[in-house]
Amino acid sequence: MRLFICEKPSQAADIAKHVGARQSGNGCRTGDGVTVTWCIGHLLEQSPPEHYNPELKVWSMDHLPVLPATWHMDVKPKTQSQFQVVSKLLKSASEVVIATDADREGEVIAREVMQLCGYRGPVKRLWLGALDDASIRKALAKMLPGEKTRPLYDSGLGRARADWLAGMNLTMALTKTFGAGGKGGVVHCGRVQTPVLGLVVRRERAIRNFVPKPYFVLKTIWEISGSPVPMSWQTQADKLDKDGHCVDEAYIRSVAQKINGKMGRLVSVERDDKHELAPLLYSLGSLQKEASARYGMGAKAVLDLAQALYEKHKATTYPRSDCEHLPMSMLAEASQVCEAIKQADPKMTSLVAKADLSKPSRAFNDQKITAHHAIIPTTNTAVRLADMSANERLLYDLIRRRYLAQFLGVYKYQETRIQGSCENELFAATGRVPLVQGWKLAYVDLQEAAAAAKAKSKAKSTDDGEDTPKDQALPDVKVGQQMINRKAEVSKTQTQPPKRYTEGTLIAAMESVDREIDDPRLKKVMQNKEKAGIGTDATRGATLDGLFKRGYFDKAGKFIVPTDRGEQLIEVVEQAVPHMVDPVLTALWEDHLSKVEDGSLPLATFESQLGTWLKGQIEKIKQLGASNPKPSALQGERSSAVAKNSTQKPMEASKTTHACPSCGKAMRQRQGASGAFWGCTGYPDCKTTLPDAGGKPGAKTSPAPQGGAKAPVMQSTTPKCTACGKPTLLRQSARGPFYGCSGYPACKNIMPGKP
Repeated sequence: MRLFICEKPSQAADIAKHVGARQSGNGCRTGDGVTVTWCIGHLLEQSPPEHYNPELKVWSMDHLPVLPATWHMDVKPKTQSQFQVVSKLLKSASEVVIATDADREGEVIAREVMQLCGYRGPVKRLWLGALDDASIRKALAKMLPGEKTRPLYDSGLGRARADWLAGMNLTMALTKTFGAGGKGGVVHCGRVQTPVLGLVVRRERAIRNFVPKPYFVLKTIWEISGSPVPMSWQTQADKLDKDGHCVDEAYIRSVAQKINGKMGRLVSVERDDKHELAPLLYSLGSLQKEASARYGMGAKAVLDLAQALYEKHKATTYPRSDCEHLPMSMLAEASQVCEAIKQADPKMTSLVAKADLSKPSRAFNDQKITAHHAIIPTTNTAVRLADMSANERLLYDLIRRRYLAQFLGVYKYQETRIQGSCENELFAATGRVPLVQGWKLAYVDLQEAAAAAKAKSKAKSTDDGEDTPKDQALPDVKVGQQMINRKAEVSKTQTQPPKRYTEGTLIAAMESVDREIDDPRLKKVMQNKEKAGIGTDATRGATLDGLFKRGYFDKAGKFIVPTDRGEQLIEVVEQAVPHMVDPVLTALWEDHLSKVEDGSLPLATFESQLGTWLKGQIEKIKQLGASNPKPSALQGERSSAVAKNSTQKPMEASKTTHACPSCGKAMRQRQGASGAFWGCTGYPDCKTTLPDAGGKPGAKTSPAPQGGAKAPVMQSTTPKCTACGKPTLLRQSARGPFYGCSGYPACKNIMPGKP
């Protein structure tokens, strides 16, 4: 009997009809000499630590680290019945076809069951990029030998074991040494989630410690050829600070007065024809970023929607791809894909008609293909938009537009740069005139909607300091032409703190982790490594979702903020296992797993190296715990230096919530330049703040600054740090109040507080 092992029932149903397995059975579908079964995701899970050492039923530092000599797997209780079905079928199988998702995880799902059940027969691999009928038939005609994808299993095992070794051992060790007890006191530590949380916490610290600096902008409008033209003042370099801002108010006002109403002349006019290539096709990561930026969708939500488009609607190809290219062979299917797009939505007919399928974009490149190609629409002409949810339609729309853009040609425009002089001061402007819309035709209506939303938002927003539009249409001009100043206005603004992450920008930060690395050598390593970053396209959304569910992340509008619990976790890990917060570590582990996958590094060697590293980390935690024998060692003066006046233990989750008097959402204690205050978690939609009154929200006052809010800086009444001179913040520990340096963790100085 030939046995197909799928990842889930819906996948099995799609494949079964193509292999003659039309009869329903218990946990399977059967036919003449063929059976199709499924795994419901992972049927197995790693055995717990107490399996290897029964004494670890009660966590103890004396029995760490746990380094299994032989690994064991347990059947998940919820999937016990389906495991029995698959196990029985494997015993009578003469050949197995692995038909799980075409990636490392899919390989592990099938082979771990085959391994536990002792299957030793021949293996083939069905490598599916989409689940529409045409794609399934094509894949069945070109099945791979099992040996070809076996390295994916070794790499997947390595990742699962690394996660278990680091997660279990360090979580147990940190919890026993620094935890507060109870479920809320567990100090979770993982190779991916911890550095990601570290990124968010460091960004929040930067925002909290940011000190705005005022500067001045000269906004000018000139009449040229009868048209108003905003132009930017070309300030002399010696009048700018290191950030390129003019801080001399008297000087800039004297320039405004000098040119007001005066006539100048254009001294330079330059024109160049330029072009922009179509953006590459979507990988999962780039799709998540786009959906976050356009529609505010969360990373996990985008993956779920893309999975539904792939499995349920058969509208798009395999979603868990890290590739943004297509093989040249798929150009032959372009007409079928375009036809499917038209059939799904007749409104796309005119756009499809403009596509020139004989002139593909740079996205078609055999040299850039990884395990999967980019996410594109399928050739399935039975796709029905009416069957999709509103968000599924939005995501499908992005995918189909990006595909059509590959055949609409380059966007061409003329760029004009002008420079004028008035009263010995220079002013400049840049304009663009579209020549050929090209691929931008695919986005005309989306751009119009976005422009309308931006205009509406800008009308409600405060001055952002911009003195000229980045893109404008300039009149036809020439050198020597007159320009008359019609407006010269000085506005005062201030520097802004770094922006908090959205899910989209956080995923981008996870991908481009080299930007977070200061060491030139390591930065170069990460820049040279293909697809370097924290996690993978397939796992990043789940990582963020896990941090939200465990209470380490929260949302303030579309922005991600760390909770008190999240900040406290990073404080603890920074003290005990700083490598786990460093984004380099997890990326280097992925690099090792890639070597396992290509066969250049034995899996046993990787596990041995990891075990040696863990022994050193556990020993360090033991020594740190021994030097601070009380469980609250990091709950007193050290950790309180960044605990924001909280008297709770570091890893205790707050059990009391306080509703915002304006919108009803939860309030969260924050730290400003003058001490603690309470801000609404609905920020920036709700900017309500309340003063702190003994650890609780006090009476309502006017909105105070929080994070990136544009408001006057509150003057600190606390003393300056005696070590570095920076402002201090009043904190609270179990031993009473104290002043901690705002430069923490660079400066760890503390001073006695008020009684």
